[in-house]
Formats: sequence, structure tokens, C-alpha cells
Amino acid sequence: MTTGRPDASQRAVIRAGWRQLAARARPYRRELLAVAGLSLLLAAPTAVSGRLIAHALDDGFLIRRPATGLFWLGVLAEVGLASAVLGAALFRPLTRFVDPFRDRLIDEAVTAGLDRALGRDAPTPGGDTLQATEWVETIRQLLASVLRNLHMTVSVAVGALLGLAALEPVATAIVAPCLLASLAVNWALLRRAVERQRRHIDAEEGLADEVSAVFRARRDIIACAAEDAVGRGIARGIGAARDAQVAAARIGVLRSLTTGLGAEASLLLLLALAPWLIAAGRLSGGEIVGAAFYVALSLGPALSFLVLGGTGWFVGLLGLLGRLDEALPRVPAAAVAEPSAPPLGPRPALAADDLTFAYSASADPVLDGVSVRIPFGAHVAVVGPSGSGKSTLASLLCGLRAPDRGRVSVAGRDLADLPPALRHRTVSLIPQEAYVFAGTLRENLGYLVPGASNAVLLDAADAFGLRAVLDRLGGLDAALPPGGAGLSAGERQLVALARTYLAGAPIAVLDEAACHLDPAAERAAEAVFARRGGTLIVIAHRIGSAVRADRVLLVDGGRIAEGTHDELLRTSPRYRELAGHWKEHHAEAPA
Repeated sequence: MTTGRPDASQRAVIRAGWRQLAARARPYRRELLAVAGLSLLLAAPTAVSGRLIAHALDDGFLIRRPATGLFWLGVLAEVGLASAVLGAALFRPLTRFVDPFRDRLIDEAVTAGLDRALGRDAPTPGGDTLQATEWVETIRQLLASVLRNLHMTVSVAVGALLGLAALEPVATAIVAPCLLASLAVNWALLRRAVERQRRHIDAEEGLADEVSAVFRARRDIIACAAEDAVGRGIARGIGAARDAQVAAARIGVLRSLTTGLGAEASLLLLLALAPWLIAAGRLSGGEIVGAAFYVALSLGPALSFLVLGGTGWFVGLLGLLGRLDEALPRVPAAAVAEPSAPPLGPRPALAADDLTFAYSASADPVLDGVSVRIPFGAHVAVVGPSGSGKSTLASLLCGLRAPDRGRVSVAGRDLADLPPALRHRTVSLIPQEAYVFAGTLRENLGYLVPGASNAVLLDAADAFGLRAVLDRLGGLDAALPPGGAGLSAGERQLVALARTYLAGAPIAVLDEAACHLDPAAERAAEAVFARRGGTLIVIAHRIGSAVRADRVLLVDGGRIAEGTHDELLRTSPRYRELAGHWKEHHAEAPA
């Protein structure tokens, strides 16, 4: 399980959640002040509502003056309309805070999960996926709910207490003890609610990790006939998650009972004492109704929201943020200034020294002591049989994996020491699986160069043979669904190739990035990258890529042999065998 500290105290979880919330809310002070100000303004309509009801009864209906009563009810309706307008105004500052808050949290969760995966700290991605999807979206919903309903506890409760005190302080003295008792009981249950909610989060993440591990190892499970044993383990995880959720729900039920202690008991006590208050001249009949209005329709709903909604949402929010506190950086990534780094120069060379990498401590190395020098402007093809480590070498050269031994350097500097933004601007990897995002073709092509002109985007589209796709779909502003539905696999690869080409990184690595293209389209795509003047490294799946390259790296048995295509044909039996296999299965005339 990747659930962090199982012995974390409730106070530590709350403090961690507060720390995450405060740090990430700091850039949005203006929006939060606007929400708080509007909530306080909403106290005024609530404060006068009970007094208006009392006037409608005492000065109107109870003394047979219906016109006066209707007048005061009309004023009450105007006050309600003003309250609705103020409530609607809350949504503008909320949207400027909640959605950007969620977006930054997703960025940090995904980045942290990728860092753990690349560092092999998280062999199964289930918990990381849950954090970046369900947990973050739940945080957004909880945060929006708490802030959107803030006036239920601030404006309504404050306004009702002020209005009740203005009617008669004795009425406030009757109601307040019941409310305080309800809050005290709820606070006593709050810590247990945090603990139960944390157990539920841990159980869900543990189940996600376990299911992810099962899917990754499904072939081995079937081969060992271990389906029943694995199924029992998954069933235990499901049971643990269910039990944790039920335990959290039980605490929620207990907390809901405190609402009755606060609202209903105070209302009953006020009504029971009403004859004495009227007889003593402390309250009139209309004022009793006004006081009951404050308790039943203002303080009661406010208390219900606090106990059943607000506090529960806030517990969930702090619990999830406390969990993410263990998985995310202590300081928001957007608030950390990237250290300045000297430029790499216009012609950075790439080098690997004594690279060794294995996928586990018990596995044989995929690459063992590999060293290679790639000068700027070189056109290199990496070839080898399936599973030989070509893609592993590509990910090491791009800094997506860290070697067990050795180092990768660019312009003489260790790639791992470069700030991430500089590393990404220097070395680009286009994987075999092309990513097309939900959005327009313009947004997909210009994702790495925001603000690129139509002319620049269309030139790139023409260079990679995408003009027919643009014409078919309706131009640069044609919308694409997630995953690029409506595009063929080859067309998606052309979009990814054009996107990376436009980014202009001086070193481009194509990891079978044109495998779904026909030989002519693949040759044209490689030519576009070769003409731009940077370094091109192609993980080849056709012999034509090797023939066109200046140098060929043959990866086999954890080692590398290098030379031109003709040199390797003369000196390497393994390369001759591979070239013959390619010619047999791919009818391609090298250009």
C-alpha cells in the first residue's frame, strides 16, 4: 500500500490538511476576501427578517390591519430578493478560486506520481491515479460546497443571533445553551470522524494499488493458476474498504443527532416558555413568532448545515488534503522558483557514460555499461530485436528514467541536474503512443508554443502531410474529442510529430513515433526533423530509418555496437540478421 503514515494522529492529519489548504489558497486572497465580505453582507437580511415578521403580526394582522401586515410582508419579500442577489454574486469569486485551485492540485499530483514512478518508489500506480483523479475532484467539490454555503453558517447564523438579541436578550439566553451543547458534542465526535475518514482513504488507495498490481501481473497469475488466491486478496481489500466506509458513516449518523439537540430542543424550549415571556411583557405574540422564525428557519438550517454538511465536508477536505500532503511537495510547485541555470549553448551534444539499468534488483540489466557520444546535428538510428532495450535507452537519454549506474549528459552537464523546464526544452521524446488532447487542432499543434500564428501552424501541418486532415475536419479550429477519435493511428502520430517539431527542442528522440505511418510518410517525417538542423535520434522499426541515418546504434544483450549501416552489415552478424528480417517483412525501397 502507498498510504503513507498509518500511525498519523488525527491532529497531525488536520494540521497537514490546514497547511496544504493555506499554502494553496494564499494566491487567491482577493477572491476569498470577496466571498467573506459577501457572506457578512448576507447577515443583514437575515437579521431584520424576524423583526419584519413581528411588525407584520403586531402592527398588522393581530390588530386587524391587514394592509399594514401586507406592507411589512412586502418589505420582507424585498429583503429576500436582495439576499438572493447577494447570494448569486458569490459564484463569480468562487469560480476564480475553486477551479484554478483544482487545476494546480492536479498538476502537482500527476507530477509527484510520475516522479515516484520514474524513481521506482511506486511500483503500482493505483494510489497515484486515485489521488490525481478521484481525490482531487472530490477536493474541488468539497471546497466549492464549503465556500458556496458559507453564508449558511456565517451570514445566517450571525444575522439570526443578532436579530434574536434585538428582539429580546432573554430569548438568546434560552437558545444559546442548546446550540453550544450541540456544537460541543459535535466537536467531540469530529476527531473520530477524521480518523475514520483517513482509514477509508487508506483502504481505498490500498485497494487501488492491489488491483493495479493484479492487472500488471495478470499473465503470471494465469500461468501460475493463482486466480482464486488473488481473488481472495482482492475480496479482502474490498471488504476492508467497505468496513472503513461503514465506520465513517456511523460517525456521521452520530453527528447528525446533535442537530436535534441544538435546533429542535431550543425551539421547543422557546415555545414552552412563550406564555411566561408574553405574560411578563418581555415579548409580544408577533415577537414570539419572529423568534421562532430565527430558530426554526435560520439557526436550525445553519446548524444542520454545520453538522451534517459543512463540518462533514470540511473533515473530508482536510482529510484528503492531509493525505495528499504526504504525496505532494511541502510547498506548492507553482510557488517554487526554478533555480536559474546557465544556458546550454546553441549546439548541445548528448553523451551516455557507463549506463546500466535493470527493472528490478533481481532482474538482469537491460543495458549494461553502455557509453555513446552523439554530437549535435547527428542523425542516429537505434535498432535491435524486440525487448533489447531500445526504448529504455531512449527514456534514459531523455531523463525520463534514472540509470542504476552511470550518467547522461547534455552539453557536458548531467541531465539529472538540469531544471525540469530546461531539460524539457532541450530534449523532446515522441513515444509510439501518440497523445491527442481534447480541444481544437490548433490547440493540439500549438500546445508547446502557445500563441503560434496560423502561418506557422499551417506550415508545420503541410510539412508533415496534415493538410488533408485539416481540410477534412474543418481547419485549425476543428474540435477533437479526448484521444483523437476520428483520426487514424497514423494521423495521431503526425499530430504528435508536428507538435514536437514546433516546440523546437534541439534534440528530438522518436521512439517508434512513426510506426503507424507508411514508409513514404515516415521518410518524409524524418526528413523534416533532419532538415531543421538539430539532433535526431530514431528508435527504428524499419530498415529505411537505419539506411538514412548517419550512424546506427545496435542494442543487443545489454551492449551497443555502432557504425554506419554499411559498416554494421560487414562487421555484425546480428545486424545482418536483423536487416534481413526487416527486408523480409517490410517491402521498402530505401531513399
